[in-house]
Amino acid sequence: MKIGLVRHFKVKHPFPKKTLLSKSEVINWFNEYDNNINIEYKKVDLLQINWERCYSSPMIRALKTASHIYPGEILEVKELKELEILGRLSNRLKLPFIIWGIIVRVNFFISNNDTRKFKDGLIGFVDKLIRKDKNNTLIVSHWFVMQVIEKELIRRGFTGNNFKPNEYGRVSVFENKPKK
Repeated sequence: MKIGLVRHFKVKHPFPKKTLLSKSEVINWFNEYDNNINIEYKKVDLLQINWERCYSSPMIRALKTASHIYPGEILEVKELKELEILGRLSNRLKLPFIIWGIIVRVNFFISNNDTRKFKDGLIGFVDKLIRKDKNNTLIVSHWFVMQVIEKELIRRGFTGNNFKPNEYGRVSVFENKPKK
């Protein structure tokens, strides 16, 4: 069984021009980003693997990526959606957008009830995938989701070419070779 992890294609959405932004302005920017259909499509090397199934985050950028690289049915999985953490940001601050971005990234790794539930949902998805589906499977999702899935696959004995979080539309393959 091979599992290919693919981060969605890059979204063409400019960063805010304003120097300091409030929480509501940051949330508005992310809402526009999440609903943007202006995507940088590119040719993806599927590594000559016969991908038999494709799961995708229900977010537009992931679905558009999946439909571009996979010719068959794409199964939307809510667990593959990005972790929503913007609600936890402070209402009192006005910060440069880059600082908000760092705060958002750091919050992905802070252990709390939201991140534990999110990771548990992903672990459950990986459990079902490995238990029920022995097909070569593509998973199209987001940066943090892929990091969690990669760790779970490695924990379960899969080996592969590590997922590179800064690369859009690149297949990272993990394989579970049967024990002899």
